[in-house]
Amino acid sequence: MVKLFITGGRASRPEFWWFTLFAVAVRLVTYPLTTMAYLGIIYSIINFIVFVAQYTALVRRLHDTNRSGLHIAPALAGLLVGLGGFLIMNQMVAYAGMGIAALGIIYVLVLCAFPGTQGDNQYGSPMPLSAK
Repeated sequence: MVKLFITGGRASRPEFWWFTLFAVAVRLVTYPLTTMAYLGIIYSIINFIVFVAQYTALVRRLHDTNRSGLHIAPALAGLLVGLGGFLIMNQMVAYAGMGIAALGIIYVLVLCAFPGTQGDNQYGSPMPLSAK
């Protein structure tokens, strides 16, 4: 079973970090499409799919450490504040939002580096969903 769009369950450290490496590689390989007419749309679609899959892997990784996916909220809130500052053309608000987002991303990545809980936790067993 493909877990690309499933937030339920758990993801081990290797599963998460290997998928993160794969996602970065896909984005780097497809980035040149943005310079070609009409192919930028294809890059945008691929990037969106990879973004959603990366988000779900991140939530599953947090579940493996027995934490809620809501730990991503500071990073997302910072991005929204930064976008709001950009839209209202207030440079100070935009920079503050990007700073909050950067700290939130660092916080989440540190949480993802912790080992998962042994045995079952409130998010299920450590075995992959496909093995059920």
